[in-house]
Amino acid sequence: MPIRMKPEITVFFPAYNEEENIRIAIDNAISVLRETAKSYEILIIVYRGSIDNTIKIVKELMKKEKRIKLLIQPKNKKGVGYAIKMGFEAAKYDLIFYSDADNQFNLNEFKKFLPYTKDYDIIAGYRINRQDPFMRLLTSKVYNIIVRIIFGVKEKDVDCAFRLVNKSIFKKIRLICNLGLGTTEILVKTRRAGFKIKQIGVHHYPRRAGSSVFESKGINLPKPKVVFDLLKEMAALWKELHK
Repeated sequence: MPIRMKPEITVFFPAYNEEENIRIAIDNAISVLRETAKSYEILIIVYRGSIDNTIKIVKELMKKEKRIKLLIQPKNKKGVGYAIKMGFEAAKYDLIFYSDADNQFNLNEFKKFLPYTKDYDIIAGYRINRQDPFMRLLTSKVYNIIVRIIFGVKEKDVDCAFRLVNKSIFKKIRLICNLGLGTTEILVKTRRAGFKIKQIGVHHYPRRAGSSVFESKGINLPKPKVVFDLLKEMAALWKELHK
């Protein structure tokens, strides 16, 4: 299906201690957007608690490219869900794409989403041949099953952070999750609100640099606090949906 016209797009990346990845992520985004977008901006949302040079690198790149913008996530608002909300709220354009900053996706596959932007409210990527350690794959599978049972989500990969969203959905839904449930919450609420969702497979690659902040070192299992916080958010989301 051909791309109908070049759209105006906001792209954002949440980032936490991604000094080895962020420059590559931004360069790849610029390369794709120059080819596909009429106008664009790139938002990098960095948590204040980040202790490496991620912020410094983004500031250096901003001097060369005015369409790069740095957003600092407050230290008392920790969580990828809050970073996602910041990205949506700050977005200048109606079409918003977001992905992780760890370079486990090929951003060129974003092009596959563009032909569907007029007919769907969300284009959700799902990982083809996911390249993660076994225990992480197992944990994700269990998580997906639980979410489908509790919330009725039907998508294949509910926590895949490779997604294109039309900002108009936020006229009807409000996001409340600040932590790991954020990406899933979007699918839960848009499905319940009757929005149209398109799923497209995207290839997944091993993480070459940096490490996940959600797992205990060496065993690729979520930290106990991460699991506890996720269960709390599930309970809060379920309660909100059943008022």
